[in-house]
Amino acid sequence: MRSSPAPAASRTTSTPTERVLVGGVGYRNLRDLSVGPWVADELAGESRDGLEVEDVSYHPVGLSQNLQDRPPYDRVVLVGAVARGRAPGTVESYRWSGELPDRDEVQRRVSEAVTGVISLENTLVVCTALGGLPADVRVVEVEPEDQGWGEGFSR
Repeated sequence: MRSSPAPAASRTTSTPTERVLVGGVGYRNLRDLSVGPWVADELAGESRDGLEVEDVSYHPVGLSQNLQDRPPYDRVVLVGAVARGRAPGTVESYRWSGELPDRDEVQRRVSEAVTGVISLENTLVVCTALGGLPADVRVVEVEPEDQGWGEGFSR
């Protein structure tokens, strides 16, 4: 007896789940510069089905190594505060080009990372130079107003 194939509606197909990491970058207890870790904390419960959320402020060199040890991500979204002279509270998002500064500047940023400097820009430069980031990296920047010690945001 031959069996006929199952109707199309009942067939299951498995499609790979896109892997996305949302990472907060910044210092805790430095007022507006804490926005990245705060976002990671707030979204931590949303991790599921290929979506991971984590505070990645621990060290760009270590993060690069950590990313290389994990299954690859399809996209990484990094969130943090960056002072660029915009109106405080301005939020801008963009796709990271992956373009690196000259070799001496990359080395300077790696040196800063090793000494404990945490910044969104250093994270992007160091992780791009050392590897671990996927081709699709999105960045969300918030313009800080108060960069002093303390809890809470200025706005």
